[in-house]
Amino acid sequence: MDGLLQPRIGGLYHGVSRQAPLQRSPSQMEELDNYLPSVDLGGFVDREGTRLIVGVPSGGYKPQATHFFRTTDGSAWSVMRKAGDGELEVRSLNTGIAATITYGPWVQQYLGASSASLRFLTVLDTVFILNTDVTAAAVSAAKPAATSIYLVVRKLSQAAQNFTATSSAGTAIFSVPQNSSMSRDFACLNLSARINQLMPGVDAFRVAPNVIRVTATAEILDSFSFTNDWDETSSLCVKGRVQALSDLPGVFDQGVPLLVDLGSGSGSSQYYVTYDAVLNAWIESSYLPTKAATCTLTPGSMPIRLHQTGPAAFELQPCDWATRKVGDDVTNPVPGFIGKRITALANWKGRMWFAAGDSVYSSRPDDLYSFFRGSARIVAADDPVKLETDAPDVAGIDWLVAFRSKLMVLSSNAQQEVAGDKPITPTDAVLGVATRYQIDPKCEPRAIGDSLYYTGESLGRTTLFEYQYDETTANNTAEDLSKHVPKYIQGRAVRLRGSALAGRVFMSTDSMPSTLFVHTGHWKDGQRVQNAWSKVTFDVTRILSFWVDQDVLYIIGELAGNTVWLSVNVQAGTGTVPEDEYRLDFGSVVQLTWDVQTNRSWAVLPEAFRPAGLYGAPALEYVLLVDKGEGWFREYPVTTALSGAQWIAFTPRDVQSDQGYLGVRFERSGTFSPFYATVGDKTTPQGRLQVSQVVLDTLVSGDFQAVVTRPDRVPMVKPMSPRIIDQTPVPRLGENGQFPVPFNATGHKARLTVRTKSSAPMCITGLTLKARYTNPTAK
Repeated sequence: MDGLLQPRIGGLYHGVSRQAPLQRSPSQMEELDNYLPSVDLGGFVDREGTRLIVGVPSGGYKPQATHFFRTTDGSAWSVMRKAGDGELEVRSLNTGIAATITYGPWVQQYLGASSASLRFLTVLDTVFILNTDVTAAAVSAAKPAATSIYLVVRKLSQAAQNFTATSSAGTAIFSVPQNSSMSRDFACLNLSARINQLMPGVDAFRVAPNVIRVTATAEILDSFSFTNDWDETSSLCVKGRVQALSDLPGVFDQGVPLLVDLGSGSGSSQYYVTYDAVLNAWIESSYLPTKAATCTLTPGSMPIRLHQTGPAAFELQPCDWATRKVGDDVTNPVPGFIGKRITALANWKGRMWFAAGDSVYSSRPDDLYSFFRGSARIVAADDPVKLETDAPDVAGIDWLVAFRSKLMVLSSNAQQEVAGDKPITPTDAVLGVATRYQIDPKCEPRAIGDSLYYTGESLGRTTLFEYQYDETTANNTAEDLSKHVPKYIQGRAVRLRGSALAGRVFMSTDSMPSTLFVHTGHWKDGQRVQNAWSKVTFDVTRILSFWVDQDVLYIIGELAGNTVWLSVNVQAGTGTVPEDEYRLDFGSVVQLTWDVQTNRSWAVLPEAFRPAGLYGAPALEYVLLVDKGEGWFREYPVTTALSGAQWIAFTPRDVQSDQGYLGVRFERSGTFSPFYATVGDKTTPQGRLQVSQVVLDTLVSGDFQAVVTRPDRVPMVKPMSPRIIDQTPVPRLGENGQFPVPFNATGHKARLTVRTKSSAPMCITGLTLKARYTNPTAK
């Protein structure tokens, strides 16, 4: 079967594949660097240029601990660990200005010298900071020795009777005659007077109409008894406890705790109560008087909080952890994470959640700081929750992630979940295993859109898992999104962030410090129609950290001995708004001046550029863009120099404009997979596909180079050069263009690469092969 073919390969949004060439789709690429696959555009489009927010001299940071967050006023911020022990820096991602921080007690001690061990959780305008190296601690107050007992005259009858108080200090008797109309108040007054008279070292005082407080030494109090010779139920001696609720007097000493011991043997049958004179009622309390705290979580051992106090001001303070106000160490014990290292934290269902050991612990609902029960008598629905792992081989928990209606509890060898479709209570909450994959505990999982992403290693390659839960079938599945790109992701994953709207997940690794690997996915009618990989590389020595928020990618990187903060749009535009979508890194608006004496147009380097020293790096190509109404910017190469006391960028041309855009060129390149003949929708090695020409289809393009390489000859370069207007390059911003590229080779024996460093965008949507197919074996 021989013949001339002109097959078109469209839909170039499936990204890179590293499978064997015959296993690939014709629309998959061998390499995509600084290009992003896009279903919206029907192909791949180059990323936009970065914008420089600020640059400062390096050396003052510990980059292992960084965090980004947005406050309720709409401002975006970065948090970095400074080199000094116990110090942080909060910097605006809008202005680049560092905010002021007020440090409270214990917080710098808690931060210590750690960096990699810090974890962050943002809740509105507050960032909670956890140091996983610190052991949580608590202090319980000792039970005070008794200094008083109480004598209660419970009732009087018409019979003659004697109330007798006896102790090692003596005996006091008060007699009530037969048929007396005497009140309990009068009886208590007289009995207390006789105790004071007849018992040296004892002080008796009536504190309620029928209650006498007796104060003495512990020896005397231990020997004290109080009886009635007519009716033993008429008198009661209270030595810190009662055995029935009916033994509690109607009125009592304010704020003095009593233990109610109902004698059933359970913890709930023993609890403390205190008389509240304002409420005229007994309320549950602890063993200390006046509602004093019996247990306090040690501030220097618990997570701390960073809170915004002004437009550019923050405070770093210990959290106001709730103390124990009811019960004791038995009836209301300290939280289970005390004495352990807290390894993860999350905010879910109005509760703060901690992981420690093989268990998770929650606060009370709507009170992130309260980890003690509200009552020692009962376990209520709003009490803290403790859940132990359901997987016996899980020794520790690495991450907690709120995902959809669930709390995901992630360990290196098991992924568990707490279902949230019903109210979370101590008696009903359940922790169960969802999936079992070997994941990387050092890379933080992220919930992005309807999926949870986490990384792992399989057969020596880094993998990206996408976990989803199908509500209709109740199925838990985690798909390996990187199975078709073995060895493409180099090194171990360090950080994940992404955009649900763009369908993109960005991942950094420890082997390619200036590169982010990008996964782009798209679903339609419940089916995945895109699972694409590419990578974006930036002109920095290494990326310290990054964040994606509101479809903007923020990057903190190092370059030329400086730390720089950059931003770039996640969704790449196609040039419809040139001033926002030009392809130059470190882009910035500058004001231009023509100097007649020196014959140059110059601009003062923006303030953000100067401390960064970007223009001291000779390998970078600096360009000035000026809009002259010619379809795209004119591109003027510039030189930087120190002019007097200020740094300037200049070109020896009169640009005849008072404003331009200054930045650095960066390269984008894409290499197509080998071309094979197809039978139906499958590629085949049968026969010979001789390609004479490849016609590239572009949605938009500036100037670029098409390079055809094969091992037996010198690479052939086909340039699409920019226009030259007034001796100045001006990119050709063509739309819906077709560009023929000579190929002249068997389809799978050569490679086609498209490269560009233009300031104009480029989007390739397809290609057409002008080829002849020969198959001598076909009939």
